[in-house]
Amino acid sequence: MDVIVIGCGASGIAALRKLHDAGLNVLGLEADDRIGGRIKTIQYGDCYLDLGAAWCHGEKDNIVFEMANPLGLLGRPKPDNKWYVLSNGEILKSDLSESIIGALDEAVAKADKNTSQSVSECVRKAVKTNPTLTKDAKLSHSFLEWFEKNNHVGGQTDPLHGKSLKGLEESWGCEGEFMLNWKGRGYRTILDLLLNKYPDPSKELPIQINFKKEVETIKWRSPQAGNPLVHVKCKDGSLYSAKSVIVTVSLGVLKDRYNQLFKPQLPAEKINAINNLQLCVLDKIYVEFTKPWWPQTPGCFTILWREEDKAKFNKNEQWITEITGFNTVEYHPNVLLAWIYGAAAEKMEKLTVDEVKVGIEKLLSVVFKKSFNVAPVKCVTRTEWASNGLVRGSYSYRSVANEEKGGSSITLSEPLYYGENFPIVCFAGEATSHHRFSAVHGAVEAGFREADRLIASFKK
Repeated sequence: MDVIVIGCGASGIAALRKLHDAGLNVLGLEADDRIGGRIKTIQYGDCYLDLGAAWCHGEKDNIVFEMANPLGLLGRPKPDNKWYVLSNGEILKSDLSESIIGALDEAVAKADKNTSQSVSECVRKAVKTNPTLTKDAKLSHSFLEWFEKNNHVGGQTDPLHGKSLKGLEESWGCEGEFMLNWKGRGYRTILDLLLNKYPDPSKELPIQINFKKEVETIKWRSPQAGNPLVHVKCKDGSLYSAKSVIVTVSLGVLKDRYNQLFKPQLPAEKINAINNLQLCVLDKIYVEFTKPWWPQTPGCFTILWREEDKAKFNKNEQWITEITGFNTVEYHPNVLLAWIYGAAAEKMEKLTVDEVKVGIEKLLSVVFKKSFNVAPVKCVTRTEWASNGLVRGSYSYRSVANEEKGGSSITLSEPLYYGENFPIVCFAGEATSHHRFSAVHGAVEAGFREADRLIASFKK
C-alpha cells in the first residue's frame, strides 16, 4: 500500500480522490459506517436536511464553489426578513437593532488584530465605551450576549479558549454569497463530486474505503533501519501498513487521543498546536411545525434574552435561554432551525429528544406567543456533535492560547518525516487549513494539499 488515509470526511475523500487519480495505491479507513464526517445529510420527508455543514460559504477562491457551481448545483438565497425579539415577546425596531449590531461589528473590525486579545474582550469593552452602546446598557447587554453566542467567540469558562482577534485576521473569507444552498440535495453532493458519483450516486466507489475501522495506534517510526513503513492498528485488531498515512481526524479527536494514537509521541510543537487550537461546539435543532406561522419566508428571528425572562426557566432549563434565534430552512416550508452553542449545546445533547421538544415549546410560549400565532410543534431533530466520540465538536478556531503559548493551523499541518525529506505522516482536515479553517472548502483544500505533497514525494 502506498498511502492510507485515516478519516473519510471531506478532507480525507479529497485526498483519496487525488492520490487515486495520480495512480497511487490507496486505502481509506473510516471509524464510522458512512463517509462525510461533519458533512451529514439525512433524508427528511421528500427532501434532505444537513445536520452538519449546510451552506457553501463564498465564491472566489472557494474550491467547493468551483466544483459545484458550473454544474448548476448551488442556489442563491433571497434576502432574509429579520425580526429582533426581546425574550418578553416585544419586537424591536430593526433600525435600532441594526445600529447596535453595527457598533459591535465595527468594534471588532477596527480592533488591533496583532495582540493576544480575544473577540469577547474587545466587544465587552465597546459596550462600556461606545456611545451607541452606552445609551441603553440593559439592551446592549442583551445584544452583547447574542453577539458572543452567534459568533461562537468562546472563552466563557477559560479566557485562553476564547477566539483571538488575530484568528479573525488569519481566517480568510471567500468573496461572494455566503449562504449558497444545495437546492435541497444537501452538502453530501460535494462527496459525490469528489468520488465521481455525480450525477449517478449508485456508481460503485472507485476507491477502497473500509468502514468501522477506528484507528488505535499509528506506529510511524520503524525501529528497523531502511524500513520507511507506517503501521496502523485498528480497535478491532486489524493491521495495515503503508509508505505514508494522511491523518484527517478532527482536532477534537486529536485532543482526546494524540497521547495514545501516535507511537512514538508527536513532537512538542505539534502537541502544543493541538492543545492551544480550540474546537467549538455548535448544534442545530430543527423544529417542524404543523404549518408555517412566521409572517414571511425566508426569515430570521434574533432572540435577545433579558435576565428577568431567563428566571422563568429553572436550573435544568437554562440551556433553553442560550438559543440565539431561528432561521427558516430552504425547501422545508414548515421547519425552523434553532442554533445553540457551547456549554448549553453540550447540556442539550444529554437530554432526550422529547425533553428538547418540551424545552423548545416552553421557549416559544415565553418568547413568541405574545406577538405571533405559533403553530404546534410536530417534532424536533437535533445534532450531537460534542458527544460524538468520532468528532468531539463542530469546527476549529485560533484561540488566545495560540497567541500567548504558540501553535497554529500551519504548525498542525506540518508532516512528520522519515529521514530528512519523505513525509511519512501527513495531516489534513479543516483544522490544518492555513487560512480557511472551520470551512468545508478549507478541509477539501487541505486534503488536496497533502495529496499533492505525497504525489511529489513519490515521484522523487
